[in-house]
Amino acid sequence: MDKFQWIKNHFENRKEVYEWNSLNDIIPNIFDEYFLIHWKVGIIEDFPFEDYPEQNETIEQINKRIKIERNFDLFLNPDKENLFKEVNLNYISKKFNTQLNYKILNNIKETPAVEILHKKSVKALATSIKKISEHQSLNLFIEDAYRFPFEKEPKQEYNGISIEEYIELQENLSFDYSTYLFPDNLDWCLTTSEDLPMFLCIKKEILEKIKTFELEIFKIDYKQKLY
Repeated sequence: MDKFQWIKNHFENRKEVYEWNSLNDIIPNIFDEYFLIHWKVGIIEDFPFEDYPEQNETIEQINKRIKIERNFDLFLNPDKENLFKEVNLNYISKKFNTQLNYKILNNIKETPAVEILHKKSVKALATSIKKISEHQSLNLFIEDAYRFPFEKEPKQEYNGISIEEYIELQENLSFDYSTYLFPDNLDWCLTTSEDLPMFLCIKKEILEKIKTFELEIFKIDYKQKLY
């Protein structure tokens, strides 16, 4: 039996849409619970958020931005992630007096002092997969493998992929391809999609395992419009 047939059928039978905006667009409704995964967030606590210009159009605004960023060693710093204090989204909600939800970073003033912590997030993702998989054999399906920029004959199906191989591949693809990581018994599935967040789809039998997930998650409905 083709262990990838369930997701192949979804793409063969689904209606074409201009852009994906719900789980209904990217995965069949064969799981019991669906969660949106949010990357880890960091903040520069003493940053002058109110003084930082929202616009970047005039010389005065540009210079003021650069001056503030230099004062906090943020300007053109490739290692700036180390400067950030890791916080949860509830902290961000209280700090900026805005509603706690998965879109919270879109609802606060844009500054260089609140950022996604990519390295810590990827490390937490790898650890979380190890905990939820418990040494299960894992498979990866890449629906849009034809977009690969580095292979003449892109590989779409991966049997028995290791977590380390999965993370390395996702790093190369910037987590921006339509991918599905799942065990043989299909108890859960981890998805990525172009221009959409990452999702964890699970069967009710393993619901307790999400408590070990090291990234913040938000429960969503299968047909919920995300944006």
